[in-house]
Amino acid sequence: MSRSTIVLLLVAACGGAASLTAVRQAATNRNATEHDRARDALLLEANGASFQPVLAVVEMNQQAISTGGIVGLRPQEALRAPDGELALMPNTCIRRGPVAARSAASTYLLKKPEGTIVVARLTPVVHLREVHVARCSATCAEAAVPALRSAARLGVRQVSAIAFEETTYSYELVVETCDPAPAAR
Repeated sequence: MSRSTIVLLLVAACGGAASLTAVRQAATNRNATEHDRARDALLLEANGASFQPVLAVVEMNQQAISTGGIVGLRPQEALRAPDGELALMPNTCIRRGPVAARSAASTYLLKKPEGTIVVARLTPVVHLREVHVARCSATCAEAAVPALRSAARLGVRQVSAIAFEETTYSYELVVETCDPAPAAR
């Protein structure tokens, strides 16, 4: 029996579940290839040495530094200054809702020889692909906002020592749709 015959039999037996799995796997493979290609180009353009920052734990009730005039800082991002050293709290979620965790921005920190820190961001441009199935699987709930978050200590004390580089890549997000469950009597 050929592989395509087995796949067709599985699709027929599982009500489309195998086709949803196959669509998701193909999208995952394309997404990984697009991500890696864009990441390599971004890091080459940023031209710095990658470093692992020390993480600072930040209480969300602490005051953030005024972000007015900081080109490249996004909404819901903050610069904090525990002990005077700047720490970046990035906003990696690019899509709110039950599938938010599946589509997030990546942040890479690089240091140039003169001491400038480059915050290099790789952001997916999400294209939804809906696949209709007979019966939906369980959904995930949106996570609550934590009272404590971590921020990356950048090793600099002046905002002028931070530069932002950005690029995007195409990301296919496969979501299942289904008919609503019949109402209980």
